[in-house]
Amino acid sequence: MVESLYRAHGADHAAMQANKLLSLVFVFDGRSVLLGLKKRGFGQGKYNGFGGKLEAGEVMRACAARELREEAGLSVPAAALVRRGVLNFHMLADSGMKGADGTIASRLEVHVYSCSLGDAEGEVAESEEMAPRWWGCDQVPIGQMWADDAHWLPHVLAGGDVIGDFTFADQATLVSHSLDKLPPGAMQLDEHRTRRLRVDHLVYGVPGSLDEACAAFEAATGVAPTKGGVHKGLGTHNAIVALGRHDGGSLRRRVPPLRG
Repeated sequence: MVESLYRAHGADHAAMQANKLLSLVFVFDGRSVLLGLKKRGFGQGKYNGFGGKLEAGEVMRACAARELREEAGLSVPAAALVRRGVLNFHMLADSGMKGADGTIASRLEVHVYSCSLGDAEGEVAESEEMAPRWWGCDQVPIGQMWADDAHWLPHVLAGGDVIGDFTFADQATLVSHSLDKLPPGAMQLDEHRTRRLRVDHLVYGVPGSLDEACAAFEAATGVAPTKGGVHKGLGTHNAIVALGRHDGGSLRRRVPPLRG
């Protein structure tokens, strides 16, 4: 699906492979959270936490503390930042984050932290990037935020941790997602956790005709494979059987064991 959407949007796939590591910080004061309205650049016009790109030679906690200081005027010791999650984004077409050299980062890995206002020094101040504003945790402007926030941010605001994967067709359209909602402190206990391991796909090679193999598969399982793509230059092509759905349901129970 991702490859087909790249082609449908006319993106230069090779130019969009660079990964980008970013931080994101939420400051809490009791049951209020500090958000910033992005004034320019990537995500302009949306509310978000405070954060940005990891610089060369920088560790992620230091990046988070620096970005919070630059964007909201608050200085927080890196040790006071609580790790809350990792969000992986796949930005299709030209919707990724554009670098100074004009290249587009289509894969973004965002490390989420939180801290208490009591651990911060300085005064909340507007910057060239962000206009900060306090919101009640039950009143955050979800409609003015990135579309993925509705899925994971309420859990973080309630004290939990998250690991998520999100695919955007453009900066307004979320086309798929998966999310692990973890208990409080799970990410802090395991600083190296970035995602849950899960099966992405299985490959089943067949000799001879693909049409004959699809017919045999359907006869054995009751599930008809969907014709996929042609692998240019390799002389192969494929068909696809979904083992799961984006709505969380599963098709696995419809597939009995194959017998020789």
